[in-house]
Formats: sequence, structure tokens, C-alpha cells
Amino acid sequence: MPPNTQSRRRSRADRHGDGQDSRRRRQSRRDESDDPDASEADQDGDGDVDMERSGDSAEEQLIKKLVRYALACEFARIPIKRDGIRDKVLGNHSRSFRRVFEGAQAQLQRVFGMVMLELPIKEKRTLKEKQKANARKASSQNTTPSRQYILVSVLPREYKSQSIIAPSRIPSTPEEAAYVGFYTMVISLVVLNGGELSDTKLRRYLTRLNAGQNLPMDKTDNVLQRIVRQGYVDKVVEKNEGDDDAVTWCVGPRGRVEVPPESIAAVVTEVWGDVPSDFNQKLQRSLGIQDFRQAQIEDSIAEE
Repeated sequence: MPPNTQSRRRSRADRHGDGQDSRRRRQSRRDESDDPDASEADQDGDGDVDMERSGDSAEEQLIKKLVRYALACEFARIPIKRDGIRDKVLGNHSRSFRRVFEGAQAQLQRVFGMVMLELPIKEKRTLKEKQKANARKASSQNTTPSRQYILVSVLPREYKSQSIIAPSRIPSTPEEAAYVGFYTMVISLVVLNGGELSDTKLRRYLTRLNAGQNLPMDKTDNVLQRIVRQGYVDKVVEKNEGDDDAVTWCVGPRGRVEVPPESIAAVVTEVWGDVPSDFNQKLQRSLGIQDFRQAQIEDSIAEE
């Protein structure tokens, strides 16, 4: 057989084989499009909501996803932002925000004894910030929410003991306990000094406490930067022309929620030891609370 004839037959056979392969591929695609389970599985692989495999509804899956997101944020001590919920949890289901949020709140309270509490708005500290805030108030009567949340315990008072709610074991229990004690002490000093504390005065207090030797986790300046970053305190720096910058420390949004006046009163009472007769009255006036003595009585009854 001539070589040209053989080559023409081979080319026709190749084209025939290619045609059969393309028909098989088209048939396979038609079969996949006709199979709803396969298409849904492919969509679920994109990562939004696994609707069919677990048998749960899409909303229940989103609730579980929000619970995991809230726990992860709280572990890192970063606020749970509403924009983060929309982007990382809801995706294309942003219209379900209210139902998913309420469902996650119920599950957090039932399983973990916690709820998401909205943080207060960060206060305006410098003169320029206060002027801008006053201008906005004059133009609008509505108060803008912070749209940021943290997890807080809603356990009854009798369950809020150290044996039940112990410091985290990550990175270690002593280190976590020292960190909680440090930012609680800093917040207490700021509040008892009228809500603002100069940097010079804070450094003097920390020197008396031997913070440089007693902090096991890091240098004092690094720990201060950490509590500023996590919202326990605010470091306000005002520029002064020709002079050094004025640095003032104030209580941050997370600090106002996690360390309320009642907690500060308990710390001060524990540190003071043998208190005088008018101690509670003076402390209440300094912190602006009235029911601290009653809370102490309830605590002693619960311990008994």
C-alpha cells in the first residue's frame, strides 16, 4: 500500500477517535448537569454552606460557622466585627444576618455560657477628635453603634469562681494569670485617677510594682503595646509644638466591658487587706458604684 494512502487512513482514524472522545466528554458533562447531588457537592466544595451532606439546613450551618468564628476571635482577643461576620461567615447570605446572629447567641449561651456583647464606641480623646465628634453630633442626632462584639460570660455569680473559670492554659496558666492581673491593675490605676493617667505617673506606679521583674511573658513596653492593641487601654498622644508629646492612658472599649467598676473594687479591697470602716463608702464614690457592698454579701453567702 502506498505511504500516502496509509497516512490518510491513519488521519481519518485519529479524527474518528477524537470525535468519540469529545462525544463522551459532552455526555459526561450532560450527566453531571442532570445530577443535582453532584452539582450541589461541587458548590459545597467552594466552602460556603454544606447543605446536603450533614442534613442540616443552610441557616443552621451558618449559625455553627458564626459560633466558631466568634470563639476564634475571642481566643485571639480581637473584636468580632459585623463586617467580618458578613465576609467570613455569611458570604452571599447577608440578608440572614439577624436570624443567624440570634441563633448563634442562643447556641453560645446554651453550650458555652457566653453571649456576644457589643463594645462601646471608642471615646474621642484629643481636642481634634472631640471637635469632629461634636460637629457630627450637631448634624446627626443618632448615635452610631460600634458594630464590634466580644464574648462575655453569663454564668451565675456562684459559678464565677477561680476553680471553675481558671486562666487559660495557652500559652501557660501562670503567664495568662499574670497577664490578666497586669491589665486589670493598669485599668484600676487609670480609673482611680479619674479616668486618665499620664505616662509619667503610670511608669512610676509600674516601677513600684517591679513590673519589669514580675512580668513573665515579655518586656513591660511590649505588654503595654499588647493591651493597647487588644483594646484594654488607649494610649493617647497629643503633639505639642516645640515640647515633648503629651502621652495619656485611658480605659479602652474591651477594658470597660471586661473590667467593670465592681471588679476594680474587688481588686482594690484584696490588695488593701485590713480596710478601715469608711473604706467601702470612699471606694464606691471613687468608682461611681452603689451596690458593691451588697455584691460582697452575696459572694460570701454563695461561698458558704
